[in-house]
Amino acid sequence: MSSKSRLKPDGKYHKVMDNIIRLHVPSQIKYTSLVEDFMRSLGAHIYPDDEVRRDTLCTVMNEIFTNVVKHSDTVHRDGLVRFQLEIGIKELRVSIYDHGPGIKVNGQYPPYSNKLTGVRKPFRRVIDGTVFLEVIDPRNVLFTFEKSASAAELSENLKHLRGHGLGISIITKIMDSVIYSLRDDGQFDWQMIKNL
Repeated sequence: MSSKSRLKPDGKYHKVMDNIIRLHVPSQIKYTSLVEDFMRSLGAHIYPDDEVRRDTLCTVMNEIFTNVVKHSDTVHRDGLVRFQLEIGIKELRVSIYDHGPGIKVNGQYPPYSNKLTGVRKPFRRVIDGTVFLEVIDPRNVLFTFEKSASAAELSENLKHLRGHGLGISIITKIMDSVIYSLRDDGQFDWQMIKNL
């Protein structure tokens, strides 16, 4: 398998796999099952003997597709949610593009000022932990999940629990890396990596 190099948000070059699959789906909730079926089929190729891992990949695709449809302007811009999946020997890279406003950090939408680089703060609290965001640079935000360590933290999280925001916690728990990036064309790219 041949590969190319691409500059990533960490400033390093990473190999890009040639096994690329693209899927364009109308930006409507009724197509969620189509996205899940596609991922289940691809998951059978990646994890032929592990149904649990196949199901977790389907869950990620379901959550991110639902979030893009509900919370971005993609449906009004061009009506399609675009997925790109790069399959390598050691990892699966999933990109989902949307036309959202971006994520507001300290009152700013991307591109962020340089003074926000390195800012790390809670993004969503869920019952068993907190999703944190960190501004990597003016165009990129990294999401991570930290499990609650004590009963006091669990109790505090219950106070802040909302009916939304669960999707990003599921995604950050399942995937090994989750970055939200502003692209040069004004779209945003959810870049998710799962080590295989």
